[in-house]
This record gives sequence, C-alpha cells and structure tokens, in this order.
Amino acid sequence: MYLINSMKSYSIENIRIQDILLISICILLFLNRAVPIDYSSIWRVTVLCLIYTCIRIMPKRQCYCLLYIVCIWGITEVIISTLQKVNYLESNHHDFGITGTFGNPGPLGGLLAVCWIVSIFFIYENIQNKHRILTLSFCMIACFILYGLLLSGSRAGWTAALVGSMIFLWQWLKRKHTIKVKPTLLKSGFLLIITVFIISIYFIRRDSADGRLLIWYNTIKMIEDYPLFGIGTGGWQANYMLYQAEYFLQATNSPYTLLADNIFYTYNEFLYITAEQGIVGLVVVSWLFYALFSYKEKNNTDHCLKSALTTFLVFSFFSYPGQVFPLEILFISIIGMMKSKTIKVFTISILAKYIVRSIASISIICISIWSYHIYHKTFTTIIRIVDKNKISEEAHSQLSTLYPLFCYNPQLMYIYSKSSLEDYPLNTKPQILQTAARIAPNSELYIKMGDFWKQKRDYAQAEACYQTAAAMIPHHIIPSYKIIPALYRQRKYKCSHRHGKLSFKTTDKEKRNKSFTNGS
Repeated sequence: MYLINSMKSYSIENIRIQDILLISICILLFLNRAVPIDYSSIWRVTVLCLIYTCIRIMPKRQCYCLLYIVCIWGITEVIISTLQKVNYLESNHHDFGITGTFGNPGPLGGLLAVCWIVSIFFIYENIQNKHRILTLSFCMIACFILYGLLLSGSRAGWTAALVGSMIFLWQWLKRKHTIKVKPTLLKSGFLLIITVFIISIYFIRRDSADGRLLIWYNTIKMIEDYPLFGIGTGGWQANYMLYQAEYFLQATNSPYTLLADNIFYTYNEFLYITAEQGIVGLVVVSWLFYALFSYKEKNNTDHCLKSALTTFLVFSFFSYPGQVFPLEILFISIIGMMKSKTIKVFTISILAKYIVRSIASISIICISIWSYHIYHKTFTTIIRIVDKNKISEEAHSQLSTLYPLFCYNPQLMYIYSKSSLEDYPLNTKPQILQTAARIAPNSELYIKMGDFWKQKRDYAQAEACYQTAAAMIPHHIIPSYKIIPALYRQRKYKCSHRHGKLSFKTTDKEKRNKSFTNGS
C-alpha cells in the first residue's frame, strides 16, 4: 500500500542550462561530421551520457563522496607510477618509464593535477572542521600526489596544478577576508608567477614545445579555411597531416623541419573544437563554462569543483584530455557535480520517472555493450594479426564481417593498416588503405600505399604517394629514397635482347586507378 501511494506521488525535477548546452554539443558532434559515425566507439559516448545523468540525479552527499573516489584514483596512479619508477612494473610506452595506467605521462599529469586540487580542498575542509587526524592524513595524501605529479614529468600537468592552486588560494583569501593588498596587485602577482613558470618549463623540452607550435599553426590554418562551422567531427585528424605537408612544401627552410612527425593530437582542446565545430562550437562550449563558473553557491564543494574544472581546462590548453577516455570520465563527472542556472522546473509522477529512467538506462547500457563488443573483438583480432604477422581465414572472415562497423575508427584502422597485407586478397588491399588514409593519413600509410602501387606497376601513383609522405615529414629519408626508383620506372621500358644487342621499347601506360585521397 505504501509502495502504491509513493508511486502516485510526484517528484520535482529541473533542467539546467548545462543540460541544454551539453545536448547542443552532442547534436553538433552528431550532425556536423566530416567522417561518418564510428559504430565501434559509440560505447564511449553512451557511457559518458549515463555517468552524467547518474551524477546529476544523485543526492548531494553522494556527489561529495565522488571527490573521495577522485583522491583514491590519484593515490592508485601514484602507487603504480612509483612501482614503474623502481622497474617493478612495466610502463605502457616504450619511450617513457612512467605512465601510470595511461599510454604516456601526459594524461597522468592531468589527472594528478586535478587530484592535487581535490586533496588540498579536503585539507582546507578538515582544518575548518578542526579534524586534526584527517587534516594530517590529507596533508600526507597531497604530498604523495604532488610527488606523483613531479614524477610524471608532465609540464601541462604542472602548469594546470599551479594555476588551479592559485585559483583555490584566491578564493580562500576572499572568503576569509584576509587580503591586505589590492586585489589587482595580487592578481598581477599570480599572473606574473604563472607567466615566468610557463616560460621556464618551455626551455626544459624546447623541441617538444616548438613541435606543438607547429601543430597549432597548421590547426589555425585549418580554422581559417573553415571558420564558421569547422571542418566537421573527425575532420581534424583526417586532414591535419595534409596541412602539414602543404606547410613544408611552401616553407622549404622552416625551422620546424627536424621536429615534424606523424601527429594524432592537437595538444590544445580549444583549437581542436574550433577546427572541427568552428566558431559556433567554440561559442557553445564557452557558454557552458560561463554558465558553470557564473553560478555561485556559498559552500566549499562549489569552490573545489570550480578550481578542479579550471585545472582541467588549463591542462586542456596544452594536452588532449578529450581523447583519453578516463579523463573524459573525470571531466563529465566534474560537470555533473557542478550546477548552473535552472531554466525549467517541472513535476513528474514517481512511477513515470522510474519508467523513463529504466527504459533510457537499459537502452544506453545495451547500446554500450553492443558497441564495446564490436570494438573489443576487432581490436583483439587485429592485434593477433599484427603479433603473428599473418592473417588466418577465421580472422579475415571476422574482420570482413565487422569492417563496416569499425572502418571509421582512426585507432583501429591505423593498427589495421600497419598489419601485414601480404595475405590479404588483392581487391581488399586498396579498400583498407584508402579508408585508413581518409580518416587518419600519415607518412607510414602513404609509404605503404606507394609500395602497393609499385607492386601494381602504377609508378605514377606510387611516386605521388611517396612525395606526399616525404612532404609530411621532410627529414624522413625512406619516402625520398623510394621516389627515385619510382621516377626511374615511371616511363616503362621493355628490354629485349636480339642478336646480342639491347633494344628499348616504350610501352603504353596502364590505366590509372583513382587516387586514395586528395593528397595523392
């Protein structure tokens, strides 16, 4: 009877500005596309939507507990990093000894920067509540996380932690009314410290920093070509290396020549958003952050969340957290815990609320499981091919079936194109290379394409692919080395020996197949 009566009662729900803006961003990403939807990665979007919805409807106390989980996450990463430091565990990157659970130290630094802000929040909270033991405990945790942050070597993480700490300190001084100097002077001091710090860390790994400047320059060129709505979702990766090739063709004496490499990230999420979604997308994203920061709640948790979000955004200026799934979860969790202005309040029956939530949750979970199954099955099959350097009939059958579902996934297609193509049917080779080149072009792929055309005796196509590869990374010698025989054989001669004399006869050229990409 009590259950029936409760079902007949009504619940007050609300829609906030952040909800509408997040939905708008999803619509932009869905409709404004340069690359078709990748079905094997739908699970990422659906999981993020589910996490955000769950956090939004959580009671305030449970949201507060999520900050403890963030701290525990940071402690775990530092423990793993320390074990990697003493060579007890292997890192996930051949060039870096310390990566935590990530692929390289960059995302590790971003996570620990946010965890550092959360840990000093708990110190501040327990000092206010006069919990000495908890205060001491979180001081030790903060020092431990700071050690891991320094261990990561992530300059973006260091910068983000510094800015976030100063924001937190500024808010704390304002609330305590202990500012005895002019606010403008204090802000100028903070800005000076940050500027000096950024300039200092620039010289720690100058080549790496200059390489990012090259990426940003070419990305800005892309924005200039597609200013309003951008090039579309997936368009940055599908076009960046071609922009880089064009840059080096025009700037033959560029100081960045020796710094060029195959690039897969912008190292600036705001440039990335603007390149793919244009000024419209940037305005919507900026509006989201404005709505979150302008909403004021007089509590410490709000103070912590804003500082943590600031830290994340600063990190986003110099890295690629939007391309790392665990950091995407961290970001959407922070957004979900924050509040913006309520734009609509409505009532709904408890029964209807539970029915809608159940249907939506089940649908999202089913779609996520289906998509992740495709991704995992494809990934394991491709890795098995790469390890054995040979494709079996079973593996080829599996990949042929799954191909339409993962063919627009840059990661999977990149690995797929790097695998040995010797055992593939001849008619499938150009399809694999063509699709990979359209969504994630790189010099290695163009070299492989050139080798394929050379095998087909289409030396003009081979030469074009080698030249594109050479333009992408001018200091790589392999494409230039391969251009010479392609040029030599472009005019095909037949040699016959008659009566002890050599004679050369020019044969007609074979019909050219269509180019793989615009660059070829």
